[in-house]
Amino acid sequence: MNSTLSSSSENRHWRIYLGLTLASLFLLGWIYRATAQSLVAIWQSSETYAHGYIIFPISLFLIWRERAYLSTITPRPSALGLLALVLLALGWLVAESVSVQVLTQYLFVAMISALITALLGWRVVRAIAFPLTFTLLAVPFGDIFLRPMMDFTADFTVYALQLTGIPVFREGNHLSLPTGEWSVVEACSGLRYLIASFTLGCLYAHLNYRSRLRKLAFIAASLIVPIIANGIRAYLIVLLGHFSNMQLATGVDHLIYGWLFFGLVVFLLFWAGSFWREDTEISSQKNLTSNDVAAGAPTLKVIGFAVAALSIAGAAPLYLHHLEQQSYNPAPVTLTLPPTLNHWTATPPASGLQPSFPGANATLLQEYRNGDQIIGIYLAFFRDQRPGAETISSQNIIARLHSPEWNIVAESVHDLHGEPGRVVQNRLLWGNSKMLAWRWYWIGGTHTANDFVAKALQAKQRLTGKGDEGADIVIFAPHNMQSEEIAVIMENFLAQANPAIQQSLLAASKK
Repeated sequence: MNSTLSSSSENRHWRIYLGLTLASLFLLGWIYRATAQSLVAIWQSSETYAHGYIIFPISLFLIWRERAYLSTITPRPSALGLLALVLLALGWLVAESVSVQVLTQYLFVAMISALITALLGWRVVRAIAFPLTFTLLAVPFGDIFLRPMMDFTADFTVYALQLTGIPVFREGNHLSLPTGEWSVVEACSGLRYLIASFTLGCLYAHLNYRSRLRKLAFIAASLIVPIIANGIRAYLIVLLGHFSNMQLATGVDHLIYGWLFFGLVVFLLFWAGSFWREDTEISSQKNLTSNDVAAGAPTLKVIGFAVAALSIAGAAPLYLHHLEQQSYNPAPVTLTLPPTLNHWTATPPASGLQPSFPGANATLLQEYRNGDQIIGIYLAFFRDQRPGAETISSQNIIARLHSPEWNIVAESVHDLHGEPGRVVQNRLLWGNSKMLAWRWYWIGGTHTANDFVAKALQAKQRLTGKGDEGADIVIFAPHNMQSEEIAVIMENFLAQANPAIQQSLLAASKK
């Protein structure tokens, strides 16, 4: 009789707690609806991240598997969850203030776990730790690895071709063989394979291993194997095209072969992993100790925790809205540069370079001539920044990869003697023509070429109520000499142009 009453009481507690938790999660999603919508928008628009749709259903299924064990734990609110929410909300505020979308998305998803911890307690969260952690894979992350993975694929392919005696000439990520030309583009990077393999690897390890070491080893394999396999895939594709005199693997079949090869690699990875499989048990089959069941907290306490948690979560978006209203400036922006800079005279653009900085409030492309030498200045000014219209963004490009015109073939960091001190240097080609370009940021009067420093400067500026104005600066010069020689000419030009650039940006920021 007592056992029945106890069970009934525990079920009642769970119904109350679960109802409050689901309602609170719904309200959390509404508070951060813009961030949640940005997640779904990327799932819809990018095949690379379309797997995000199934991450939460998989997590819910994994939690459902633990339902018997969870029913033996009496949920209790935890102050640790509230503390985690405070830290995550502050992090979201900083990330959103500088438009680091991927970080805001990670922090939002992490808030789900923090909210569950606050309302249901640490014992419940520990029982469903993997499903909650697995939800982080719903965040579209990986573009940062595109360039290094493209470079690795090109390196691997060239090395393999040379090893097998096939002559190849490489210029950046362009490969020239006697039978034809190849380019290692974004689709060749293997990023999709890596993300898919890692996601499946995490799930496979959780379902098939108990040992933490075996889980970590298999997850590590799911990261390493697809990277190497993608290099082999690229080599085989080039080999197939080469020996077929460019009749095979140069069109849609190129992608088909790639996915078939990836499917084979994943099958072999799982097959190999099955030899170390352990008999796993869901938590409900484990023996319970007397500490697993404890008295529940009063209902009013749970409601109080829910109100506190949602108040903490809602404070960050409210404060950000206040800052946006405070710094909003609808005035139009105008950028100007003088017609002459000592011996340099403004001339109509002739270089053919067409930078793309979407969402900029104002842009200016001005080229100067001194004898036969042309040097150009490109300015892009941003105010009231938002995703897709921001100073620091991968969408801001001076030339598109594999463009039929100017194409970036190399990127490095270059140190100057004067301001701005350090720049990102790009070498560009257009047929036999060459160009050198320098790029950096201007944030509230401070110059930097470092993305992280620029974001930190933006955060400081935004959170102290000084707005979010910033600019991208590009100096470029077509040339037919050594890079070191044109760099000297560009640095001398920049010493003369810097005061005018600074004056133009300061004038724009005061409007």
